[in-house]
Amino acid sequence: DPFPTRRLRARPKKPLRLLPRGYGWLVRMGPDLVPYGIELAYFLAQPEMADLLATAPRLWHVLRPVCRMFGITPPETLPPPRPARRAPAARPDPVRMLRLSDAAAAREYGPQGYRPPLFGR
Repeated sequence: DPFPTRRLRARPKKPLRLLPRGYGWLVRMGPDLVPYGIELAYFLAQPEMADLLATAPRLWHVLRPVCRMFGITPPETLPPPRPARRAPAARPDPVRMLRLSDAAAAREYGPQGYRPPLFGR
């Protein structure tokens, strides 16, 4: 046979999800954790907690997943606003050439300087 056969590689299998996901998954796995979820909901309903969330909005990054695990609706305080997007950086002038560092110039041109490719050899 003049053409060798091509071996097909087996696709790697997707890893199994070991932990469940979804709203209230922790309580479904361990019903004895329900009292802790109730305590957390009571703690989040306190006015002092609403004040704390207003002064330290980064706490939302911790509390949202915990509330989701326990199946708790978070308090009605507003989440922190998203940071404003930065303006895109100005593009460099395409006519202006970039200066190469010494190492990049040595890689580009070689130790003897630039030599054009020889055609017809």
